[in-house]
Amino acid sequence: MDLHKEVLKYKDELIASLQESIRIKSVEEAPLPGMPFGEGPAKALEHFLSVGEKLGFKVENFDNYAGHIDFGTDDQEEMVGILGHVDVVPEGTGWDYAPYGAEIVNNKMYGRGTLDDKGPMMICLYAMKALKDLGIPLKRKVRMILGANEETGWGCMKHYFGTLQMPHPVVSFTPDSKFPVTFAEKGILRALFKVKTDSDITVQAGAVYNAVPEVTTISLPLSYKEIVEKELPIYNEGKENIISCEISDNRIVLTSKGVAAHAAKPSLGYNSLSALMIFLGRLNITENGFKEMIKFFNDKIQMEFNGKLLGVNLVDEPSGEITINFGKCYVENGELIVSMDMRYPVTFKAENIKEKLFAVLREYGLTFDPLKEEKPLYVPKDNFLVKTLMEVYQDMTGDMESQPISTGGGTYAKAVSNCVAFGALLKGTPDTMHQKNECIDLASLDTLMPLFIETIYRLAK
Repeated sequence: MDLHKEVLKYKDELIASLQESIRIKSVEEAPLPGMPFGEGPAKALEHFLSVGEKLGFKVENFDNYAGHIDFGTDDQEEMVGILGHVDVVPEGTGWDYAPYGAEIVNNKMYGRGTLDDKGPMMICLYAMKALKDLGIPLKRKVRMILGANEETGWGCMKHYFGTLQMPHPVVSFTPDSKFPVTFAEKGILRALFKVKTDSDITVQAGAVYNAVPEVTTISLPLSYKEIVEKELPIYNEGKENIISCEISDNRIVLTSKGVAAHAAKPSLGYNSLSALMIFLGRLNITENGFKEMIKFFNDKIQMEFNGKLLGVNLVDEPSGEITINFGKCYVENGELIVSMDMRYPVTFKAENIKEKLFAVLREYGLTFDPLKEEKPLYVPKDNFLVKTLMEVYQDMTGDMESQPISTGGGTYAKAVSNCVAFGALLKGTPDTMHQKNECIDLASLDTLMPLFIETIYRLAK
């Protein structure tokens, strides 16, 4: 029986199930009874589990934190894991198609989650279905593990593997990156930089920590009108991403337009917050808190994302250069707050980096409030899992040139032992994750469905 031809019989059904999933807005919201991450993620998790149940698998929901879908029997002692998530980042603005419409235009399905991560996980689920229906004996059980809080806090995996002490598969992959195999994932250090303020200036940038902010707005007193009118044309001259100005409710409102991108790849975007801070540096802002933060950005950040001015420009051979993204900015409880999302190379330690940051922040009267810390992941290229997945990729695509890669993205590979990210973004495919018009090219299913059924088969046989 030809696995690769058989799995393609499920293509239309897969597309329909994915459309149903994309139409569920699964951005984290305030918790509700029985819904720790809000209604959307809970509904998206339940939908995935219901599809798994309909396809003939045993499913279980763990308090709407996470769930799993099992293919196999209880007497199979070893298990292959497929890890992914059903939550998504906020949609942002500027879409050409409804971000939760799952519209198919020119054979591309548009919607938040089509690439990250509902699309790849649905492909893997239908690969499991095809393999089950073929009745091929497998040594290992296959378990799809779904989280509902990957984009924000990983409370899902902490609950599943930590609180519930669920067993780790002997070998796993997560289709939450790109091909070929991601053997190294940078460490993640996320924090809030804070400074006290009693100013009536208000500012708002970004919606999430792990994305380059597309829009930043600030409201200033009218006393800055003259200098803004003088400096703004000079600043905007020759720039594609400009800052606009309007008078509203006797306030000057400045709007900085940028380009969104994943925090792991800030070079693909244009940070509207950093740009605005640079412009504000021309205005001689005197209000406490804002004065210090603006000076900090102009001295130590500017439009950089590699930490050179900050003194933390770290690089190593396995994973490359550090990246730093400032994703959110707001005033709350008498403090001006800016979020930092850092992805640091795998051979360095967070403690050493924090010491350098603390020293710089003290110079400007800023404080450091930690949010998240993830250690790096590094699986050597000669590891069985990396070698096996590389062989599958090469056999299925004919690409013998690409080598195992490192990433600044943080995937569920860090949540479980002996796991790496594998796909699902094919070579040469535009990466629209965390960006407007996120989409999956349905023609890629002809490659991805056979590739993932072969992957599951080789790991489980």
